[in-house]
Amino acid sequence: MTSTVFFEIFDYLDALEIFTAFTSLNQRISSILKRIPLRILISNTNSRSEIEFLSSHLTYHDHQVISIDIYDKIRDCSSVINLLFNRHNFINLESCIFNAINSSTKLKKILKKLKSLNRLVSFGIYQADDLGINDKDKYELSQMVFMNQLSSLRSVVLNYTYDYMNISNYPSITTNLISLALCISGLSSTVSIYSMFLILRHCHKIRYLTILIAYIDACENEKASDRFRIPHINPNDLPLLPQVIYLNLIVIVRCDNRSISHILRCMPNLIYFYFTLGIPTANWPLPDELRNGYVWQEMIDRYIPHLLKFEFLIGIKKSYQHLDLDMIVNSFEYFVGKYPNWNMIITQWKHHKEIGGEYLILHTFNYRQNRYTTNITIPIVNCETFQVRSTSIQNDQHLFYSIIEDLCLYLTDQQATITWSSPLFQQVKSLAIEMPIISASWWNNLLNIANYGVVNDDKDKLKIIPYLKHFVDLHKITEIKFLKMSHISRWMDVQLILQTCPNVIDLSISTELLLLSKIIDNRSLFPVFERIKKIELIKNIVYFLPSSASKIVERFPSLNNIKLTVFTRLFEKVLFKNIIL
Repeated sequence: MTSTVFFEIFDYLDALEIFTAFTSLNQRISSILKRIPLRILISNTNSRSEIEFLSSHLTYHDHQVISIDIYDKIRDCSSVINLLFNRHNFINLESCIFNAINSSTKLKKILKKLKSLNRLVSFGIYQADDLGINDKDKYELSQMVFMNQLSSLRSVVLNYTYDYMNISNYPSITTNLISLALCISGLSSTVSIYSMFLILRHCHKIRYLTILIAYIDACENEKASDRFRIPHINPNDLPLLPQVIYLNLIVIVRCDNRSISHILRCMPNLIYFYFTLGIPTANWPLPDELRNGYVWQEMIDRYIPHLLKFEFLIGIKKSYQHLDLDMIVNSFEYFVGKYPNWNMIITQWKHHKEIGGEYLILHTFNYRQNRYTTNITIPIVNCETFQVRSTSIQNDQHLFYSIIEDLCLYLTDQQATITWSSPLFQQVKSLAIEMPIISASWWNNLLNIANYGVVNDDKDKLKIIPYLKHFVDLHKITEIKFLKMSHISRWMDVQLILQTCPNVIDLSISTELLLLSKIIDNRSLFPVFERIKKIELIKNIVYFLPSSASKIVERFPSLNNIKLTVFTRLFEKVLFKNIIL
C-alpha cells in the first residue's frame, strides 16, 4: 500500500484513533506518523485512561496538531483542557474549540498560551451554562478577540452569555475577523437590540455574522416593557460594514422595525439574511410591523437591495388579539415571486390555561435549512383554537413542520375549523396529550356503559380519533404520553388513541388511569399492551398494591423498563422514590 493511501486514511481519523490503531506496527508506519497533520477530538464519553494514552504519544507529535475539539469534562476527569495544554505546546495549531469548560479549568493561563500561537485562525467556546467561565475570563476573551491580541484569528464563536459592555471602553481597533458568532446577554437595563452596535464598530472586515441578543432570564422581558425606548440614532454615525454578506440575527429582546432598519442599513451588501424573534412571554404587544410583509419589503428594498436569501422565524407568547391571518399572509406575497422556493406560514392558537394568552408563530419554509438558526419548537397546541395559513397554494403545509418530532396537544371536545387536508405534523414520533375532565353528567353516563371494551363505530367517528388525525400521522407515533392532567374520565379516549397507534412501544400514563379497570382489564387493549416495552407511571396519590404490580407484569409481557414513583412513610414524612426497573 502506498504512502499516499495511508495519508488519505489518516485524514478520516482523529489522533486518538490513529495512535490506538497504528502505533508500533512497523518502522514505515512510524515514519508516516511523523509527517501527518493530527486532529484531536475528545468527546464527553472518553475516559481519563484514553487521554493519558493520547498525551503520552503527543510528547513527540504535539507540533503536528492542527486542530483541537475538546470536551473539558469527560467520564472520569473534569479538566481535560488543563491537562493537555499544561503538558503540550501546540505551536502549529490552526483551529481550537472548547466545549463545556469546567470551573476548575485555569482559562486565563490557557488564553495566554493561545495568544502566542500565530497560526491559530479559528477559535470557539460552546458553553451550555455560565458555571465554568467567570466574568474575568469573559473579559480576557473579549479583549483577545476585539482588541486584536491574536491577529491571526479569522473566525470566532463565543457561545456563552455576556453583555460586552466593557467594549465601549476599548480603543477603536479593527479586528481581522471574517466570521463571528456570539451571544449578547444581560439585564434589560443594560442589554437591548442596540447592544450589537458595540460589537459592529470593531468588525469592519467581517463577512459572516451571527449574533444572539437575549435577556439574562425570562422575567426581564416583562421589565423591558417600560424600559424599551428608541434612542436617538445618528444615521451618519452608524458603523458601516460593506463586506458583510451573511447575517443571522437572533433576537430574544424587545425590538421593532426601526431598530431592525438601523441594523440593516449598516450592511448594504448583505446577501443572506436570517432573522429570528423569539419571546417566551411578554406583556408588550408584538409590533404590527414585524408581521407585515409590506414593511419587510420596504426595509429590504431600501437598505439591502442585493439580498438573495431571506428567511425568518417569529414566535411569541402574548396577550390575545384578533388577527386577520389571510391579510398577514397576503402581505408576504411579494417574496414568493422574488426568491425561489420561498413560502411562509403563520399559526395562532390560544393558551389552553391562561385566559387571554396566545401563541403566534410565523416562519418561512427554508428557515430550517440554516444550521445556525434556532430549532423550531412548538409549545403545547390547543387544538380547539388552532389556526394556520400559508402563502403556498399547494397542499403542503406539513412540509413546514417536517423537522418536528415531538409534539404536545391539548384536546377538547370542541374542534377548530380544519383548513388543511393532511396531517400537519407528519414526522412526530413522540406525542404528549392533555385532556380536560369530562363534565359530571357525561362522566356518569360513561360509567354506566356496561360493555366498556366495545366501542361503537359511529361513536368512534364522532370522537377524538378523526380529529387527531388532522394533526399527526398516528402510524409514526412510537411514544405516547398522557399528561397527568388527563383525568380517568378520559379512559375511552385513551383506549381509542392507543388502539389507533399501531407502533407505540413507549407509554407514559398516570398510575390511576392505567390501573383503572376499564384500561388494565380491557381485552381490546391487550394486543396494544403486548407491544409496549417501556412504561412511565406519572406520579399521583394512589395505593400501588402488590397485585397491581403482578397485573402490570402479566398485561405487558414485552416490558423491559418501568419507571414509577413509590410513596413510603418514614419518620412521619412522605418520601418520593423514582424506581427504574
